[in-house]
Amino acid sequence: MMPNRTERPAPAGRGGAPGRPGAPGSAPGRPGAGGAPAGGGFGKGGRGRGGTQGAFGKGGAGRGKQRKSKRAKRQELEQMSAPSLGGVSVPRGDGNTVVRLRRGSSITDFADKIEANPAALVTVLFHLGEMATATQSLDEDTFELLGVELGYKIQVVSPEDEERELLDSFDIDLDAELEAEGEDDLEKRPAVVTVMGHVDHGKTRLLDAIRNTQVGEGEHGGITQHIGAYQIDFQHDDRERKITFIDTPGHEAFTAMRARGAKVTDIAILVVAADDGVMPQTVEALNHAQAAGVPIVVAVNKIDKDGANPEKIRGQLTEYGLVPEEYGGDTMFVDVSARESLHIDDLLSAVLLTADAALDLRANPNKDARGIAIEANLDKGRGAVATVLVQSGTLRVGDAIVAGSAHGRVRAMFDEDGASVIEAEPSRPVQVLGLSTVPRAGDTFLVTDDERTARQIAEKREAADRNAALAKRRKRISLEDFDKAVAEGKVDTLNLILKGDVSGAVEALEDSLLKIDVGEDVQLRVIHRGVGAITQNDVNLATVDNAIIIGFNVKPAERVAELAEREGVDMRFYSVIYAAIDDIELALKGMLKPEYEEAQLGTAEIREIFRSSKYGNIAGSIVRSGTIRRNSKARVTRDGKLIGDNLTVDSLKRFKDDATEVREGFECGIGLGSFNDLKEGDIIETFEMREKPRV
Repeated sequence: MMPNRTERPAPAGRGGAPGRPGAPGSAPGRPGAGGAPAGGGFGKGGRGRGGTQGAFGKGGAGRGKQRKSKRAKRQELEQMSAPSLGGVSVPRGDGNTVVRLRRGSSITDFADKIEANPAALVTVLFHLGEMATATQSLDEDTFELLGVELGYKIQVVSPEDEERELLDSFDIDLDAELEAEGEDDLEKRPAVVTVMGHVDHGKTRLLDAIRNTQVGEGEHGGITQHIGAYQIDFQHDDRERKITFIDTPGHEAFTAMRARGAKVTDIAILVVAADDGVMPQTVEALNHAQAAGVPIVVAVNKIDKDGANPEKIRGQLTEYGLVPEEYGGDTMFVDVSARESLHIDDLLSAVLLTADAALDLRANPNKDARGIAIEANLDKGRGAVATVLVQSGTLRVGDAIVAGSAHGRVRAMFDEDGASVIEAEPSRPVQVLGLSTVPRAGDTFLVTDDERTARQIAEKREAADRNAALAKRRKRISLEDFDKAVAEGKVDTLNLILKGDVSGAVEALEDSLLKIDVGEDVQLRVIHRGVGAITQNDVNLATVDNAIIIGFNVKPAERVAELAEREGVDMRFYSVIYAAIDDIELALKGMLKPEYEEAQLGTAEIREIFRSSKYGNIAGSIVRSGTIRRNSKARVTRDGKLIGDNLTVDSLKRFKDDATEVREGFECGIGLGSFNDLKEGDIIETFEMREKPRV
């Protein structure tokens, strides 16, 4: 029968172009090109090859499926092996795959590690609620979120590990150097002493008396404006001993160096004026020294003045944990007068006795120098000038040196008196000329084989620091993330810094917090308390010791909030003392390691054993009580005796269907993994471990 061309015109397309309607002689079952229903619509379907796809398909049932191109097959294989997340295909880990990234890494760096398309990871991150470009530096929390979604465990390399890996890439292994050093390589080195205390209590004048110079007269207003490092010779026990002194402006630089991981000081001298007593900066200096874990020698200064009361100082410092030896403690107190140079020798003897009793001060001088930059400045005539303290090895003129992101060759060295020095041994402070830029206080320095290596290390350090600065800072610790931090074993002590408007309120808050019953697992420690606004020094201390700052009726000083946000320090502000106590108590109880108890879920009696080559023995059972759940813990008893313990319900079926749980009175098949010692009449008990709430 001739098709009715007027009733059913062919659609425009390859199969039925205008002017070429369907072939009039088409055989039945093989429709022609003009609008046959099998070929369908606007597709390619066509002359005698009409397929059965929909209106817009390619057609082609007449010769079976179309052959796929290699590209289509490859894309299909990629889609099968890489699940789609957020509409894109990305490689997926197994949940245990560890990916190590440097600080400030970007999505591109992560994509290189897992061999993925950076654009695909950007899309996935967008669907997770985070917007970032492929080259933007990301923080650890963002990478952790992305890693969990993709099945990877992200490890952001710590600055210490990062530095170690950087040096390893240049065949510099500091740990191997230390391990290779024998007892015969180590020689005695001088003690490094920091003088700390309250402003105007005589720190610089005391150092003046020790050095027998007039440093104080050159300072503006009598206040130390810079860090100086000096070495003296002292006759002790009939032999000459050297002592290195670091004079700091209070303790800010001391903490700043600690914040960069630099352990510079061996012993701290705490200077307290006998006529003034313990002052706020005295307490701060004491807290910083104790947090650094260095021995303390107390110099009770100004005993020559009217109203001096050294015994009062001893009593006040006893409250802060410094108990004098005459009171049965282990802290040496020496009464001195810097103005009159009284008992200076006794103070130096106390320093050496403390060093000999509490410290093993030895280093290897016969190797390339390693040490710390104490201070640095830019001199118009000499360029970058850095005061460095050699900690091991010997530094010589002409050595290629790298300090932080600065590098160069030692052109000249000078001691504290301006005299030229050819070489500097351990514990010797010297001024170094020849660096390309000014390093930061606390930057480590080391000697390399050549200047090219020093430059490459400095450039890589600078790039790493820049990337880390671009990434958002991760909070060090906060009241909300205690549970996670303790579970990961990162903390077991809550460090607090308390600042208030009046000393009475601070003392009351501290007393109330220390009375909180936290058990034996977790400790509460107040590392500093003070009166007045929260300062940059408080943030520095919190940065070093991973502490939380509690402000009671006080606010941060200028630019302190910026610093705290940049360093990730958690600051809390309260006007009601009970609100602060409640928050800390809840955080501490959340900090406690959880206690678990066993909760029985259900029991099942085995009625029949089914053998399976694939799954092992399957226990055909009836649930006698409770509920049997898949993936729950299980044990098997026979005639009241324990046959198998710490098992897992790997498979659970109702007839041929998988089941999540089976309730009492129903039959089921239970598979216990590789455990096959099952008999009819055995009892399967399932249970789970639940956390006990603390009362």
